Amino acid sequence: MRKLVSAATSLVMAATMVSAVAPVVAGAADAKKGFSVLTYKEATLPSGVTVEGTTVNVSADAVKAGDVKIPLAVYIESETSDVKGLSAGITVNSKNADVKNIKFAGYAPGDVYFDSDVSYTMKDGTTFTTNKVVSFAGAYNKRQGYSPNGRYTAFAREKMESYGVENAYLGLSWISSGSKYEWFGEKSTDYPFAVFDVTLPKGIAEGDYVIDYYNGLSENGNPVCMVETIGRYDAIDSKNLDLNTLTIKVGDSVTPPDSSTTTTQSTTTSGGGSSTTTTTTSTGTVTPVTGDFVFDFDNPDSADGYWHANAGESVDVDMHVTAAQDKKVSSFSFEVELAGGITVSDILDSTPAFNSSVLRDISHGTCAGTCEGSDGHGIIVTNGTAIMYTFDVPAGTPDGLYEINLTKAQLSGESNDVFYDSIGIKKGYIQVGEGGTTTTTQSSTTTTTTTKGGSSSTTTTSATTTTSGVGSSTTSTSKVPGTPDYGDTNCDGKVRINDVVILNRYLNDAKSISISDQGKLNADCYNPKNGQELTAEDSKAIIQSIVELVTLPVNK
Repeated sequence: MRKLVSAATSLVMAATMVSAVAPVVAGAADAKKGFSVLTYKEATLPSGVTVEGTTVNVSADAVKAGDVKIPLAVYIESETSDVKGLSAGITVNSKNADVKNIKFAGYAPGDVYFDSDVSYTMKDGTTFTTNKVVSFAGAYNKRQGYSPNGRYTAFAREKMESYGVENAYLGLSWISSGSKYEWFGEKSTDYPFAVFDVTLPKGIAEGDYVIDYYNGLSENGNPVCMVETIGRYDAIDSKNLDLNTLTIKVGDSVTPPDSSTTTTQSTTTSGGGSSTTTTTTSTGTVTPVTGDFVFDFDNPDSADGYWHANAGESVDVDMHVTAAQDKKVSSFSFEVELAGGITVSDILDSTPAFNSSVLRDISHGTCAGTCEGSDGHGIIVTNGTAIMYTFDVPAGTPDGLYEINLTKAQLSGESNDVFYDSIGIKKGYIQVGEGGTTTTTQSSTTTTTTTKGGSSSTTTTSATTTTSGVGSSTTSTSKVPGTPDYGDTNCDGKVRINDVVILNRYLNDAKSISISDQGKLNADCYNPKNGQELTAEDSKAIIQSIVELVTLPVNK
């Protein structure tokens, strides 16, 4: 049974990317635990700084005048005082500004923090004063004053190279003294787990700075962000421990990086039909995502780059990679995070970009794999599709944009103990609803005259144009029934990853999804038997055809 180790060991150890340690599945009680970064309630905010919930606003004048030091704290959220060990890694990230010169300073409970005494109130109503940091677990008496329960560590680094963190890093840990305790206040969040200052340097650029978590694994296999409870052990990651971030917005008017406006124009065609053209124009300033390896969730088949679904539906989403062609990769590990209650329902077990099988933990949105080249020292990653996901949008989900992000993207070099730190992540979006899907049918007439008997025949064909609520459109025309269009499982005229997903679902449970007779004929592309025998080899053949390794059908 794994245990929390000392702070110096647990938090400074280098992270191991593909670990043999599997995450421990948390019970129902763990859903009520979490970490939150908030402003330190007992401290005074500097001039020009205001707070709105989990957003700290810093005026442009404040950063022009000099360094701005913001007092923050990490709070443990738990309904019961059954916690006996904690560990967390805190860093800072930004999509639209440079974070390199931001600094942290950490303070453990019992450390002197204030220039003069501050008043505190205990759970039993006792009040006292001290200039020290007071934590969620501790004791006070008149003779000894305040003393924290257990052993704490809070240390700050300009960066944490062993974890691949190039920005400011704060390592925190606490192990209880073993004695029974209660919350020092009424709730666990009345007093912090630890306190830290964030210093924004004079003249820092306007933008959004997110005080975030590093949640990789230490060398002993424990997550950096974790909880140990009395009587049992729980390894907590971002899927079963709420990790609540805080955003520092610098500037009087920060333009959202992805803001856009949409205009719609209707056109009447000469054939009497009508079509709708939707144009999305970017109005914000988008900072390009760079790195030796850049991962994105853009939808190349959508005019707006979003993935589209209605509430209660599933959507197939590909994560792509653009990779340096002079750097080999021997292993990879990813964790995807979704907004709005959208969940991961499938991760395909192969990856074209890494030419590898994929080990998956679908319930946690995590996957990993190893890449062995001919020389045994990794491979050059192929630009294109990296990981293939299917996401479920719950019934009742309100219309709107929902973010897709990676909370972990780790790649090792030619050996598994060297990790790349130049990794860029571009978030994606699922557009749920917003007008749903509008289908219009335009009819055209073609007249063919034959010479035999002077007869003529008129054939009417229809093309269906589907226009999403935000402007993507797909036009498909039907194939001749009974003629296989190999690989096109869903009969939409294209061979894509969603054809593989549909086929895999059918192979796993034919009752859960239906495939038309034409779809079965199309999917039967490995030693085809007219759609009468679908196997995993057909699925594999479609994947290989997408990355142009084979031409369908495959006959062996």
